[in-house]
Amino acid sequence: MKSKVLATTEMPSANLSGGTVNINRSENSKLKSVVDPIIFYFLIFISLGAPNLIYSGISWFDTLHIMKWTFAMVPVAIISAIGGISLALYGNERTGFRIDLFGFLWLIMLGYISIQTMWVDISSWSTYMKEWFFFATLTAIYIFSFNLFKDAKAHRTILWIANINAGINVVFAELLIRNMNGPFPFIMNVPGNYIGNTGQQEMFGLWMAMAVMNGIYLNAAYSEVFSKDISAKTNRPSMLRYINMGLLALNSWGMWNSTTRAGFLSLITGTVMISIIFMQNDRKQMLKRVGQGVAIVLLMLALNIGMSYFGFGRAYALLNKTMDMVMNTRTFGKRRGIWKTSWAIFMEHPVKGVGIGHYKWHYLEGQRLAFQKDPEMEWQFTYWAHNEYLQWFAEFGIFGTILLLSAAVWWMWRFIKFLSQKKMLSLEASWACAMLFLILFDAIFSRPFHRIENVVWLSLAFAIANRELLPLSYSWSEVRHTSIYRILGVFICTISVFGLIFLGNGLAGDKYLRYAAEADQSELQADYIKKAKAKAMTKDEAEEQYANHLMAVAKVTKDPQDWANAINQLYRSFTIRPQAKQLMELLNLARQIRNQELLKALVPYLPPAGIKNVSGSLSESK
Repeated sequence: MKSKVLATTEMPSANLSGGTVNINRSENSKLKSVVDPIIFYFLIFISLGAPNLIYSGISWFDTLHIMKWTFAMVPVAIISAIGGISLALYGNERTGFRIDLFGFLWLIMLGYISIQTMWVDISSWSTYMKEWFFFATLTAIYIFSFNLFKDAKAHRTILWIANINAGINVVFAELLIRNMNGPFPFIMNVPGNYIGNTGQQEMFGLWMAMAVMNGIYLNAAYSEVFSKDISAKTNRPSMLRYINMGLLALNSWGMWNSTTRAGFLSLITGTVMISIIFMQNDRKQMLKRVGQGVAIVLLMLALNIGMSYFGFGRAYALLNKTMDMVMNTRTFGKRRGIWKTSWAIFMEHPVKGVGIGHYKWHYLEGQRLAFQKDPEMEWQFTYWAHNEYLQWFAEFGIFGTILLLSAAVWWMWRFIKFLSQKKMLSLEASWACAMLFLILFDAIFSRPFHRIENVVWLSLAFAIANRELLPLSYSWSEVRHTSIYRILGVFICTISVFGLIFLGNGLAGDKYLRYAAEADQSELQADYIKKAKAKAMTKDEAEEQYANHLMAVAKVTKDPQDWANAINQLYRSFTIRPQAKQLMELLNLARQIRNQELLKALVPYLPPAGIKNVSGSLSESK
């Protein structure tokens, strides 16, 4: 079956640096951009470039994530609202807007997680809604970037923004590790942690690896586009290349100091892939530039090892962690038990899955099942599988897994076929493929899909790569009726508006929770929590905070009824979002009040040794 190739009159494109795109100007002039390019690039730059440098701060209850979500998702929602209105009014014939087959697969997955609620028990609707809009945001980035993100200079500009962001984060991390962040309220107050404003070590390491990959790519790309950047008077290359090399060195320093093994292994994967692409495309000069970039990265490792002797580097910690990984291969960096638990969750719900975002609320139950097969396994609690594919299997079930694997096999087949035939990829598509391999490799050991500030880059990279690697559609999948696109425009606009309302209410609810945490009067605190419970995004978090509130009240009054209310509310919160902290609190309370029924409900979540100890204490109390 023949694939329908992309016609330039249907999908007008800028002239990218990897090849020539012929544009029919008479046809192109009739098209109306679904989103004005200035508005699109301004908003998408914010979404891609700002969140990793943003954190919420102590004025919010969620001191880390909520502002990252806002800066990443609100710009995309605005793009979607504008684009949806344009598409509804003008259709695809007047806008040239198209959704490729890969984009339709993304929409099918969005539909799947929507109808999955018909057979999955969703315990935390606030978690589900947050994850749903998270996934919808990534879908929107892909669809609109596929159509609109086509300018080569804009592509290099966003890489610069990301690299500067990463470089500033390295400076922040250096201040944090030396407890010198005090005078700077815009730096997360987590002294002793080398994480900058990313909030987590693995995510800092991934962000640094992505920035280093960008730096290596830019060093290579400028060797081909120098003719556009040479001063006519001096005939000297642009200073941009030298500034980029400086940023590359700084970000390499940060990557090594992050001591994140998944980060530098992912960088190796991305670098190898872009080298293979350049080699297949006969870009020997660019291969040399890649080697030059790698040399800078290795030089910073050597410098880090040397400076560690004087206390200015963390290379010894990295080497120790790497040696532990090599010497203790069975633990996979202490992930073995987590992966076994993840597999147990999947095997318990192989067809239905547990629902998007609900892996973490099934972890304790999955670990209980895993202990039945491996009693010697270490007891742990985590919100993430530390392997995105296992978490995908657990949450989406077999049908979602088949769709994921099918899309992956199709994409890899097209990629390999493209390279084997030595077809020329543009520089931007070459970067996109390398970045995809980097992020997707990191997903084997970490959780890049669950941090919006990083995974937005996955959507962008797919959009740029797929314009060249994949067909727009096949004859059986082509959408010929503009009315379908008009309906889709209404859907996109409606979802984006609801998403903005959902987030707006969530921001208000988060503020109420912050006010409650700072309130010094019991009635006032309860009132703020009640207001937060009325917001869809913060309802379940408010349930937990209400349990803490009742516990505080009971400790003061010492009234048996207050204690009963507090325990009941804490157990209710535990059934909605089971977490290790609540489990331990409930176990201690059940022991204190000798509530055998509660103990019997909680004990199965403990490791075998813990179950024996508690069972022994139960027998003694009898």
